[in-house]
Amino acid sequence: MRKNIQELYNSLKQGKAVVMATILSKQGSAPRSAGTKMIVHEDDHISGTIGGGWVEARVQELAEKLFENRRGAFIQEFTLDSKEYADMDMVCGGNITLLLEYLPASEDNLEIFASFLNMLGQTGDGFMVSRLDSENRENFDMQRCIISGSQCTGGLQLTEQTMVRLSEQAELMRSPGLINLEEGTFFVEPAQFNGTLYILGAGHLGIETARLAHTTGFKIIVMDDRSQFANKERFPMAKVYVVENFENCFDKFPIGKDSYIVVMTRGHIYDRRILKQAIKTPATYIGMIGSKSKKKVIFDYLLTQGVSQERLDKVYAPIGLSIGAQTPQEIAVSIVAELIQARFLAI
Repeated sequence: MRKNIQELYNSLKQGKAVVMATILSKQGSAPRSAGTKMIVHEDDHISGTIGGGWVEARVQELAEKLFENRRGAFIQEFTLDSKEYADMDMVCGGNITLLLEYLPASEDNLEIFASFLNMLGQTGDGFMVSRLDSENRENFDMQRCIISGSQCTGGLQLTEQTMVRLSEQAELMRSPGLINLEEGTFFVEPAQFNGTLYILGAGHLGIETARLAHTTGFKIIVMDDRSQFANKERFPMAKVYVVENFENCFDKFPIGKDSYIVVMTRGHIYDRRILKQAIKTPATYIGMIGSKSKKKVIFDYLLTQGVSQERLDKVYAPIGLSIGAQTPQEIAVSIVAELIQARFLAI
């Protein structure tokens, strides 16, 4: 998402308007999910994809009309099982609902998308909210804002009660989606909606894993007891914490179903200590780096400490998909691939 928003922002900053197509919802089988965006620029090139084929071609046609009118937004539904488009690679058997809107290079849009980019890039908490016209789907003016904590940035004015209700529901969202309130219908896009990855260990593999996981949408938190390794210079994409000895290292964090834990410290003792804490959490994914012999040693010890075999069986160890990885970069690919797989299965 961030790459598309960056290109959108770059165009706005240059004084060039764009047309943004956003998937609001999908039903049945469809190639992309809610929140997926395609940006149509005035020179006809596009950024991002909403699935390809006939739908994207149709969106480009509709974008031309929006560029001509220089204003407006509308909601369009597309059925992807029509025989009429059987030769255009879009027969998925589902439906998608798209929001298409003209975005001028206004100060308000620049401020909103700059704020959204900052949240996406700096792992900040918050979300973008757009009010939809529930009565008129064919031609309306968009209003949106960025909500972060108690702060609201943008032209959409919300009551304190509405902000609280939107924030409460947004906290529970794993992906962008519609929220219906008495005050109206809102499309909410969390800045971080693909899970939080906790990396225990700030070595070379930690860097590569953090870098790749960040590009695939994870919010990254790194912990290590060595400040020369755990710092923002080495992990600009993450929130970094220097801990004393890894004891009670998860106490200050809201570990939940959208949490993923990767244990890759420099020693068996530390890994064992962290794993004993991690398996008490409801994290969707808990993985540990190391060989099968290391796994046996640590697991045998934890069994003597009262940890059940059933719980240990849920730990990913050795970590990563089996793809023959050797280098830190390759191993990071195998780990992040397994994380993506776990994230998909958890939806």
